[in-house]
Amino acid sequence: MQPSPYTPGEIARAVPGRGELIEEFTERLSLMVDLQRLIGRVHVAFGERGIGKTSLLRAYQRLAEEREALCIWVTAGEPAGLVVQIIDGIREATRSWPQAAAATIREHLDELTVTIGVPGVASVSAKTSAKTKAATMAETVGARTLEKLIRATAEDRKRVKALVLFIDEVQSADADGIRTLAYAWQHLQAEHPDIPAAVYAAGLPNAPEQIADAVTFSERFAYRPLEMLSVGAQVAALRDPAAELNVAWDSDALERAAELAAGYPYAVQLYGDAAWVAAGRPDAGGTITKRNVKTARASVDRDLRNLFAARWANTTPNQRRFLVAVAWLQEKQDFVDRADLAEVLDVSSRSLSSVRARLIAKGLIRSEGHGTVTIPVPGFAGYIRELEEDPR
Repeated sequence: MQPSPYTPGEIARAVPGRGELIEEFTERLSLMVDLQRLIGRVHVAFGERGIGKTSLLRAYQRLAEEREALCIWVTAGEPAGLVVQIIDGIREATRSWPQAAAATIREHLDELTVTIGVPGVASVSAKTSAKTKAATMAETVGARTLEKLIRATAEDRKRVKALVLFIDEVQSADADGIRTLAYAWQHLQAEHPDIPAAVYAAGLPNAPEQIADAVTFSERFAYRPLEMLSVGAQVAALRDPAAELNVAWDSDALERAAELAAGYPYAVQLYGDAAWVAAGRPDAGGTITKRNVKTARASVDRDLRNLFAARWANTTPNQRRFLVAVAWLQEKQDFVDRADLAEVLDVSSRSLSSVRARLIAKGLIRSEGHGTVTIPVPGFAGYIRELEEDPR
């Protein structure tokens, strides 16, 4: 018996269906490493939980490390703030560098630590208000110092071919940190286009909105929405990990599993894992059949219902009313118009803005153009319809 090659809920090593994004990153990586160029726009991939955002970032990281780039990984949202996390990442990554080589980097690290006012360390002008201090930090002192830190790190050609900052859960980053990073990158764009550095981030569907709230020039960010997987991508995600262990999938088993997973990457991994178990954890030469997929369905349905129940429990009564209305309207149409929602809920269209924004922030709904929303995760709308009656 061989252990399952599928990884539901974990970081997948392969990211089928994201070939265009991988090619784009590979091209940018070549610009950095081979031509020593700055990637001027901050790239942000966004989508619902379970759609593979972190796996995509990790795939980028592996490619960058293969080209000897220095990769700094940050999961945003810690109380210390985004800039402190970047400081800590660079400090740790350069800790083993010779003193002479890292002297300038450590000088900028210390300077930036003082600038942003880490608890226990001297901070900038205690006389200014908190709001003024934050703006000053982002637009002048902090951004300029962060810019110098990035330059000093990326310019060490003996140890670094390029510098790539990876920011996961970017929607949770503090606004001051986003501003500081954005202004630092703006300075690099204008003054140092020959610095081989880039920022790649990932977040929930509200990430573009959160960034836009923090900075006024969010057009300098390149946003990449992550969609559900195509049938071909699902087939590859199921077939290829098994093939590496010399186990095959019947074509009708692949077709049925892809149909049931409906393009949701997390569900694809669930079906792969459960079908593998149903097939008896096959040895090399084994085959996964449509019967195994049929057996797997009960296990997958249970896992998805547990997932949906947890997400439902994490909503307020007003958010549930909104979701129920969307779920029932979505039964007959892919996208739900704001006016139809307001009519069903018997409220003004404008009053929906707050609850809509919170549900997008939780990754439970997605905005699909002006005034329309959808529950994007396959099966969740049906789960809600089972729980609650049609409010119309």
